[in-house]
Amino acid sequence: MNNDSRKGMAIFLRVIIAIMIMAVLAIAGFIYFQIKDQMKENDKKEVAEQEIEVDKATAIDAGKIATPTVATPMVATPTVATPEDPNREKTWFDDVVIHKPHMTKNTINLPKVDMSIFEEPVVEDDSNEENANSPWDRVTLTLDSVKGSINLHTPDEPSKSQQLASTYMVLVDLDNDEIIAERDCEVPVSPASMTKILTIITARDFISEDNLDDTFEITPDIIEYTDATGCSCVGFRPGDEVTVRDLLYGTILRSGADAAIGLARYCCGDEQKFVDLMNEKVKKMGLAETTHFTNVVGLYDDNLRCSMKDMAVILATAVQDDLLRDALSRRIYKTDAKYIFDENGYIVDGDVEEETGSAGDAENAEKSEPIGIEIVNLFLYRIDDREFDGTVVGAKTGYVRQAGCCAASYYEAKDGKRYVCVTGNAVSTWRSIYDHASIYRSYTP
Repeated sequence: MNNDSRKGMAIFLRVIIAIMIMAVLAIAGFIYFQIKDQMKENDKKEVAEQEIEVDKATAIDAGKIATPTVATPMVATPTVATPEDPNREKTWFDDVVIHKPHMTKNTINLPKVDMSIFEEPVVEDDSNEENANSPWDRVTLTLDSVKGSINLHTPDEPSKSQQLASTYMVLVDLDNDEIIAERDCEVPVSPASMTKILTIITARDFISEDNLDDTFEITPDIIEYTDATGCSCVGFRPGDEVTVRDLLYGTILRSGADAAIGLARYCCGDEQKFVDLMNEKVKKMGLAETTHFTNVVGLYDDNLRCSMKDMAVILATAVQDDLLRDALSRRIYKTDAKYIFDENGYIVDGDVEEETGSAGDAENAEKSEPIGIEIVNLFLYRIDDREFDGTVVGAKTGYVRQAGCCAASYYEAKDGKRYVCVTGNAVSTWRSIYDHASIYRSYTP
């Protein structure tokens, strides 16, 4: 090989080596930048996760994310997955029958009332006196008794056990969902404290026999609210530690707003969240088009509405559960929370005395030892002296000025048949009770 050939070969080899070196450098550079980009991406994710944690902590501090407190203990939130989800935890509500009351050709349609005759606001008269020459004289009906009814075979019974004064009414046979009799039963009106039936239905998702002894602290704002609105109360005081059992039974027997609000906060920590769940229950019952709730106590609101027929469905749902039925059927309940009372039945706390409005406290006052507040279901207490071919098992009353006195009751006849009756706009609580007595005595065999 001559010199020129050797030089050419050397140049060729140098070029090949240079190309190989450049290729290796290019590959190394590519790998380097890939690793660097991946490290940057990991850094971004780590920063983002830290920012999320900071945002979450900030939201909790700002109250945007609810957290349980000592004053408002929380229990496990029920699963809200769809019924089709096989992993959904079964609740008591899955086993209830949602009744669908309907009219038939045999339904007794009582005359509707022209509400313009009530020129003055409805004023509750809780005495045992009938108001002479009142608008209710013009709307009161004498019921025609059906075959086999107690009013038919006891003609000497006083007339008030055969009369109906409430301007809204429905009587439902729960065995076939037939509406036996009605009076404007589909008109949405204020349900007043009958609202609390739905309150305990909603709370039932959170409570059971296992946590009835849990305690909840009554906060000052609860008492301030009930005082400002004039709601009926059990008589709890700010700072009292009361059991969930007291909240449940106090909501029904005394129609206690202090108990109802406490129950809602125990369950959800927030009343509005609880009200949202109430309306979810309404939706599951198929009542959402005609019924809507805005608070847990039944305080009047233009957007709080429920017909007598819809309330019949709500009560019929509640009495299917043992715990709820017991709350609705208790005649007398004494709170776990104990107090010392003076001779007049007032709670004594140093220099502070508060009226409980409960029955039978004064006679125990001289013992000077803490005892529970005794509360009664006024409807059941008062209707027990009426004669029936069956038993009024449970009931809840209500009153707001804009809607008069109302009541919902559950009745079991001696033949085993079951009925729900709901009435609205009566002149007094006594009149509501007499109306239910008249309806059961006249329209159930």
